[in-house]
Amino acid sequence: MRAARLASTVAIAAVLLGAVTACGSKGGDAKSGDAAAAALTGDPKAALAASALVMQKAGNGKVTMVSPDGSTHTAGSGDADWKDPNRTAVDLTGEVETKKIRFRVIGTDGYLGGGDTEAAAMGGKHWIKLPASNELGNGVLLMSQLLNPVAQLGLAAQSGKPAKVGQESLDGVQVTHLRAVEEASAMVAAMPALTADQRTAVQKSLEEDGRTLTIDFWLNGRQELVQYQEYGDKNGEHDAVTVKYADLGKAAKIDAPAATDLGSETDLLKLLG
Repeated sequence: MRAARLASTVAIAAVLLGAVTACGSKGGDAKSGDAAAAALTGDPKAALAASALVMQKAGNGKVTMVSPDGSTHTAGSGDADWKDPNRTAVDLTGEVETKKIRFRVIGTDGYLGGGDTEAAAMGGKHWIKLPASNELGNGVLLMSQLLNPVAQLGLAAQSGKPAKVGQESLDGVQVTHLRAVEEASAMVAAMPALTADQRTAVQKSLEEDGRTLTIDFWLNGRQELVQYQEYGDKNGEHDAVTVKYADLGKAAKIDAPAATDLGSETDLLKLLG
């Protein structure tokens, strides 16, 4: 299942081997609150476009991915920065069996890393830069693009077929649930940071779940995206990976690992054990 393999790369790396308001810390004045409510109860495209502006202004936040197996297992959690659409940055930590594995993307560069125990097996190096030419490298690039809420909201507002599912309660908060249907090719076309070869590989990966994708968005009263799901027509909603957003504007700075702390590609199996 493509979505789970790619959107939870941190947790299943071993298997892969074989685009208004600020950050939501303030509620805003009554006028802005009324505008938010109007957008959420009106045209779904307008609501998604307004949310894209809110998330763009926030620029970053905390993200958590939950696996689609119905459990409470967290596939990865950490920080994401989407201020620059050509340089989405992600820094997540997840578990592979008993190991804490870190996943980091800076633009089109992907890295896997571990702690001191893993570094001991790699000559003291904590990180490995992933080649963009293989499945794992292409997978982490796609994952970073899917974690960019501005890109997903903007695409759904412009080229998707959005509809309002209804009002719901999510984690104790009232939210508006919207759903958009998109072509996989349109999603790939909206990823400006990818090369031609990467686009081909990413589209192939997306279409493993189907040529048509269903995207679900949950927006709170401030038009912030608080939850997102995506799944293809081949596998259905039960295979959707859930992405949650919180603490908008409060993510830590994400930098590439130091060149002196990078192991070789041959160390990848040592990292994953």
